[in-house]
Amino acid sequence: MQRLFDWVEGRDIAPLQGEGWGGGQARGILLPANLTVATYLLGTPVQPDLTGAILAFEDVSEAPYRIDRMLTQWRMMGAFNSVKGIALGRFSQCDPTPGIPSFTTSEVLRERLSDLGIPVVAELPFGHEGVNAALPVGVPVELDGDQGSLSILN
Repeated sequence: MQRLFDWVEGRDIAPLQGEGWGGGQARGILLPANLTVATYLLGTPVQPDLTGAILAFEDVSEAPYRIDRMLTQWRMMGAFNSVKGIALGRFSQCDPTPGIPSFTTSEVLRERLSDLGIPVVAELPFGHEGVNAALPVGVPVELDGDQGSLSILN
């Protein structure tokens, strides 16, 4: 809550810390979204321009195979081609169905995103449940895939 008030009142906000998957550093415009909703916008008149964007994805109640399907659609459409980096928050209640063989959500995310040649940071504190750090839309940020951080730039 304090992070949100600091942002609204014009104070600096601390970088978010997660798990870096490598890829170096990138600067771009932050576009946070729920993965499912963002996928439904692909190819529509309201799809934002992804050129130079740092995407920040989270989701809730999606099975790993659905997350795989969505990320495959992004890849097949070439939607990641102009993106500078990807920040991943929580994927709450996205566990495989018990008793059915499946990859985990973490395994799917790593397999579908780690070979894009861009910085990726996972386990950032935003999403539907738990600590939910405020992510302002359309502001310049730096994503550090080596150090695992997402910083708002002034």
